[in-house]
Amino acid sequence: MMKTYNSLLVACLLMVGTCLFAQERFDIRFMLEDFDCESGQACYLVQVKAATNETWNLAGQNYRIFYDGSVASYISGSAESRLNADQYSAPLLTSDQQNVDASGFPGDLPFASTLSFLNYSIDLMNLSSGGVDLPGSGEWITTSSLCFQVTGDVIDDASECLNLVWARMGRTDGYATAFVEISQWLAANSTAEAMGMVYDDLDENDNEQACLTFYCEGETNENTPTACSDGEDNDLDGLVDCADDDCAMVMPCAPESNSYDINLALSSVDCGSNMACYNIQLRGAGDMSFMLGNQDYRLFYNSGVGTFTSVVSRLGADYQPVSIMGGTPIENQNAAGVGDLAFEDDLGFIDFSIDLVSQAGGTDQVINVGSYTTTAEICFTMTDEAIMDGDVCFETAWGRNGLTDSYNTGILAIQEWMTVSDVRNLVPSTFNDLSPSSGNSACFDTSCGENMVETGTTMCSDGVDNDGDGLVDCLDPDCSQVTICQENCAAQAPTLSGN
Repeated sequence: MMKTYNSLLVACLLMVGTCLFAQERFDIRFMLEDFDCESGQACYLVQVKAATNETWNLAGQNYRIFYDGSVASYISGSAESRLNADQYSAPLLTSDQQNVDASGFPGDLPFASTLSFLNYSIDLMNLSSGGVDLPGSGEWITTSSLCFQVTGDVIDDASECLNLVWARMGRTDGYATAFVEISQWLAANSTAEAMGMVYDDLDENDNEQACLTFYCEGETNENTPTACSDGEDNDLDGLVDCADDDCAMVMPCAPESNSYDINLALSSVDCGSNMACYNIQLRGAGDMSFMLGNQDYRLFYNSGVGTFTSVVSRLGADYQPVSIMGGTPIENQNAAGVGDLAFEDDLGFIDFSIDLVSQAGGTDQVINVGSYTTTAEICFTMTDEAIMDGDVCFETAWGRNGLTDSYNTGILAIQEWMTVSDVRNLVPSTFNDLSPSSGNSACFDTSCGENMVETGTTMCSDGVDNDGDGLVDCLDPDCSQVTICQENCAAQAPTLSGN
């Protein structure tokens, strides 16, 4: 392998201007994260690291895995990204084939007669700025996780172990030529494929990582749902079940996740400039209030009716300013037939975050149950038709699974800040979208049609009788509270002498 690599490097040196970089290398492995003896669910972390002492930036990834379908099956929907959701997409599953008889193929996998194959990808969403670094120090970086349902034999028989094999040339090419692919980000809009060096498969040589009876014998660990609810001191430390700190974040000892409602409430509409602004609001939907941590907002909207103008945080100094993914939203996309949104033929999408200044510093911002708290304000410029025609309404949809994931896998992600080192993701309960049924929050003819009020700086200085009452601009009492009219009035007030 080293000889081949050196040959490539020499070739690069000879071809000046063709090879501008040395191909980076990576190692990859599985690491058991959790196993529940009662349910038979085993979850593994997928981890990669730089295989040399060079730090390099991780771009997109394709993971291809062969495994023994007679002892395990992939749990649909369990693949999750563990990378920053602002930088990387959620996993896209492209193949999940189970229990295929491939015994006639020219390969040597011991489970060929019950071959199963899993393929999913994670994309770097912003090719202009890159992703996370794989440190040259050799630190393992967790990119994703996935879970398998194992059979009772794996739980009860120490000789039955999981087999997970990374797809690569020389090991699995007799069954398929799709292999693990890890890309390096080089510069803006430039990536290159990295070279795999060590593919650490999972098999009986990994002991308790693959042979799971170890976790079900009740002798050493108290950190699974079963061990934390069986009334026994499994790890012999004198503490039973939830009294043991090892069970603090394991059900049934861990507190249930709080949930939240999210709302988009019209805060103002300027009928002269056509600008409508909305408060983004959160409230607790469970039994307890919670401390607000980092937030990722994903909003789809009808960009044929309203185009994005601005978004600002309404939170205090504990939070950073709004950061928009890619610097600007995506608008005027024709996604007809992709999903079920009524406005998919003129789709707009904005993805932005509000993060804590410091995880250690935390926050005093409480999201209460039963009352909304405004976290941000977002503004859109509406078309003239939307302002004047009651049949043209502004529509939005919060990003979530089951409605918008066919357009983009980014979904709302709101965190609860718990301690200086601990956060948890909250569960959304109610999504309040905008639609024609939202009344004057989405259909502006009520505010800006025949019965509209002449108000706001634009309408109170445009020389037009906007509300048809015969009074123009500052002569209309509706403009009395507008700053420009108050200033004009003060400037024109007579000066009274003392005589």
